[in-house]
Amino acid sequence: MGERMSLELSDGLAELDDLLSDYQHEPRILDPQDARILGDCIKILRHKARDLENRLSRDLWNGAARAEREAEAERVAEVAFQPGSNVCLFPVIPRPFSDGRPVGSR
Repeated sequence: MGERMSLELSDGLAELDDLLSDYQHEPRILDPQDARILGDCIKILRHKARDLENRLSRDLWNGAARAEREAEAERVAEVAFQPGSNVCLFPVIPRPFSDGRPVGSR
């Protein structure tokens, strides 16, 4: 989520609106080359909108999943600390690996 938010979509839409403003005041004909450019602009802006939607959806889903995990962890912790609970910590056992340092130098 450290990604910086881009303003390319809103800036592109504002630019597109400016380009089309001439057509609001008097009748004009859009030649095929201008229509292709307009179509390309719309396609680029559509992709930017989809990217933004996907990022938002991902962040919303991840936030909801995080909240569910935290709620479940809280529920388990409450049960574990109730009197008479059969939930207990695993015993600490020696691990079958070494960090490379000789025994006793820790």
